[in-house]
Amino acid sequence: MENQALTVFQKTIIFVDSNLIPVKPMCDFFGISYEHAFRRIKKDEILKTETIKKSCEIIFGDKRERVCLTKKGFIRWIQLLNGTLVRPELQAALIEYQRFIFDYLYGDATCQDQAKIDYVRLKKLKRLYGVIGREIQLVQGNLTNYMDNTFVQTTLDFKKPIGQ
Repeated sequence: MENQALTVFQKTIIFVDSNLIPVKPMCDFFGISYEHAFRRIKKDEILKTETIKKSCEIIFGDKRERVCLTKKGFIRWIQLLNGTLVRPELQAALIEYQRFIFDYLYGDATCQDQAKIDYVRLKKLKRLYGVIGREIQLVQGNLTNYMDNTFVQTTLDFKKPIGQ
């Protein structure tokens, strides 16, 4: 995902609770009428079930309730947006936003496949690491015993007479 798209996502997707995204930051960024967006959301049969009105004083600085969508609803709403609704200089950014929104919220499918492969590989490597670690300890112990037994004469004190 490109850096510009990430910057746009960070400015427009602010989570309220764990799964709710307010519509207002997206509208403000792209110059979309919040009232128009709300009317469109109310008309859509799927979006109606994915909508909650919630206040968030931390984000907006007041206690006024605003429309929030679930992740699924937010993705649907974004995909329904027409490029002509946004400021002309941001139309290309909206198209890019629509292209990457699912990956941003849920993760890139190709990355998920690679993560599964890496997870299996990591488990195998950790198991092998344990086996190799035990083997190293065994060989190191054998060498230590050999060295202690072979060079025991270096620890003997030859200045003292034997038997004293």
